[in-house]
Amino acid sequence: MKIGRIIRNLRLAKNIKLQQLAEMTGISIGGLSQIERDLSNPSLAALVRIAKALEVPIASLFLDSEKKLENKAVIIRDKERRKIIVPELETVYEPLSPIKDAKVEFTLARMEEGKKQKVLVTHEGEEHVFVVKGTLEVRIEDETYILKEGDSIYFNPSFPHAFRNAGKGEMIAVIAASPPSLYENIL
Repeated sequence: MKIGRIIRNLRLAKNIKLQQLAEMTGISIGGLSQIERDLSNPSLAALVRIAKALEVPIASLFLDSEKKLENKAVIIRDKERRKIIVPELETVYEPLSPIKDAKVEFTLARMEEGKKQKVLVTHEGEEHVFVVKGTLEVRIEDETYILKEGDSIYFNPSFPHAFRNAGKGEMIAVIAASPPSLYENIL
């Protein structure tokens, strides 16, 4: 399921008309229509405004609500994994945890060579990052940490933080955040 369809389904479930959502978010009706039809990628700021207007956590916009833990396990196949492009963060996120009610959010983050997050983000809880491939620079306020393949970092994400690919080639990391937040706030 694509993010636009998720937004549309949430809006319809709450009986909110497109015009009402436009007024609540400050996003034009045409812009919202394109987002809902997956014809444009909304900015992180737009997603935050949409989630607030729909009164849902931003993570619920990325999670397939049809996947619930009704049995013993939920499997997310590589080909089924959604790719979320966040332009301000120059990062592609692939949620690894599909369950809305999960207590921990696992995300695969991919960043191309030379890319860096253009904004510092904050959120509640705790965050763990494990570098699978490449070199990751983690900036937390005015301190910088360099992580290489196989390294990990644990930090309090209420401090403003950002990532940068500090090496050659693509950087891939696994992020575990609790509670699930997927970058709800931009500083």
